[in-house]
Amino acid sequence: MKNEIVLRLNRVQEKLRNHGLDGAIFVQKVDVFYLSATDQTAHLWVPSEGPPLLMVRRSMERARQDAAIQDIVPLPGFSALPNLIKENDGRLPRRIGLEMDVLPVNQYRVYKGLFPGSEMVDFSPVVRRIRMIKSPYEISCMTRAAAMGDRMFNEVPSVLDFAETETDLARHLESFYRGLGHPGIVRARAFNMECFYGHVLAGPSGAVPSASPGPTGGPGLGPYYSQGAGRGKIRPHEPILVDYTSSVEGYVSDQARLFSIGKLPRKFLYAHEVMIEVQETIRENARPGILAGELYEQALKVVRRHELEDGFMGYPDPVPFVAHGIGLELDEWPIIGRNSKTVIEEGMVFALEPKFVFPDEGVAGLESVFVVTAEGLRKLNHFPDAVFVC
Repeated sequence: MKNEIVLRLNRVQEKLRNHGLDGAIFVQKVDVFYLSATDQTAHLWVPSEGPPLLMVRRSMERARQDAAIQDIVPLPGFSALPNLIKENDGRLPRRIGLEMDVLPVNQYRVYKGLFPGSEMVDFSPVVRRIRMIKSPYEISCMTRAAAMGDRMFNEVPSVLDFAETETDLARHLESFYRGLGHPGIVRARAFNMECFYGHVLAGPSGAVPSASPGPTGGPGLGPYYSQGAGRGKIRPHEPILVDYTSSVEGYVSDQARLFSIGKLPRKFLYAHEVMIEVQETIRENARPGILAGELYEQALKVVRRHELEDGFMGYPDPVPFVAHGIGLELDEWPIIGRNSKTVIEEGMVFALEPKFVFPDEGVAGLESVFVVTAEGLRKLNHFPDAVFVC
């Protein structure tokens, strides 16, 4: 892991120099972990030249045990930051990079007060672009996470023999996941975005709108968390969507498959086949060098040809994307979406989730994880794409 961290820090330092920054302060938990291998409450100072400094509020013992960098010191309070950084670098920084996409305003004001002569610059897009390209180590973790997801999907039919409600199904699958080592928490970068394993949606629940940033949401257990499994009954001949994350070493895989007890109505089967066609169209055309927005337009062409545009990626408010990047967080880059100018590159990993919502009836579709290689896309999960009839 130490060599992995060294490579990541080298990339960050190269970008700091390219942007004329003296260094960057990282405080967001996932960024700190990505660059130090510990998720302890800390400030990570990465100078443009020289060794990084991890300044820890809590816990020093765990940070020293887990971190893959050498210089680790206690941080008694924010006011100690300037002196600690000056001792590390020999001078105070003039231009400082910050994670302004996630940094609280009040904390930003604290930094402005502590470094009155310094310019604060948003470094978060640079970090997200660095994290967008996965290393072989990261891809290996996500491959194992996808295999964990395959094992969970294999468990669904046996649980459907006795599960009466969405929450029944969810609790058994989540218990199974915990037994495999899933931490339960799924981290996301977007403000106020929350996720607990994922969604189990049966029948009409798959068409219930919510604040979920994806194409489906579900009723949840109440307005305090209005997404995911509710108390709805699982009935024969209705679609059952299991849309769950899996996680290995902090790295996420995000997958969805459709199940049913008895055969589904023809329109669900047809829509599901079209969603598979969308997946395969993107799989065939995604190569390094193509724009993500072009791939999204190809997806739209498929659904328009089948007259399924109304309901594609949600109803009544469809989301303007068909795939999202994943890694240590559920909502990483790239986004395969409308007008996206991101150029597809080798090493990107994303969850491709074409789905179609029938108002008041349910959802058809799937979600699979792909890594971009020099030859195109390689699928990480292997559970069959077709509707699984129990």
